[in-house]
Amino acid sequence: MKNLNLSRLLFIPLLCAGFAANAQNSSLTSGAEPITTSGIIAAAKHGTISQPANQKDLFEQKNALKNTMFADGSASTFSLGLEPEVLLPLGDFKNSSSVGVGINLKGLYHLNDAGAVTATVGYNYFVSKEDVDYKYSGIPFKIGYLAKLGDMFFLEPQVGLYSLRTSLDDGGGSVTNTNLLLAAKLGINIGDKSNLGVGYNYVKVTGGSYSFAGLSYLFSF
Repeated sequence: MKNLNLSRLLFIPLLCAGFAANAQNSSLTSGAEPITTSGIIAAAKHGTISQPANQKDLFEQKNALKNTMFADGSASTFSLGLEPEVLLPLGDFKNSSSVGVGINLKGLYHLNDAGAVTATVGYNYFVSKEDVDYKYSGIPFKIGYLAKLGDMFFLEPQVGLYSLRTSLDDGGGSVTNTNLLLAAKLGINIGDKSNLGVGYNYVKVTGGSYSFAGLSYLFSF
């Protein structure tokens, strides 16, 4: 009987302690905020926002650099153009010819916004005067540098070779010589792809020289 009463007395405190521990565990569980998959996804999204933003900034910087390169002409480094011209013989050459015409194919390698290296090949034909029995034609090949003088004007010194052909009117024959050519041109820019220029050409030949001026119009494409 004493043993029974002692076990009952021990059972009651243990039961109360169990209820107290269960109640404390329930209160802790209900007070904590549950971690859900939506929270993890939101955190992941929040962590990856900076990467697209950085990529966008890098893309915008590349576009800005690209636009700057186009603005100073360095992105489009090469262009071709046609250059018709009217030629006016000077000095002793005007005793044989009154006027000439020419057409040139011109390449421009743009170094920067300040200028371009040029290469020109063309054909010139000079109209003979009535009392002259021979006529002149030539093939110029020139290399130069087109330097921009501000936004409007340009200066282009050139050096090259000139293949001068002298032929008789009656078809009796012709003579062709290749000579040193020095030239210079001053002009005005008309838009981004064309210009109007006035030039001087000096052809050194054996025993003398030929010189002529030119009025040219270049349009590139």
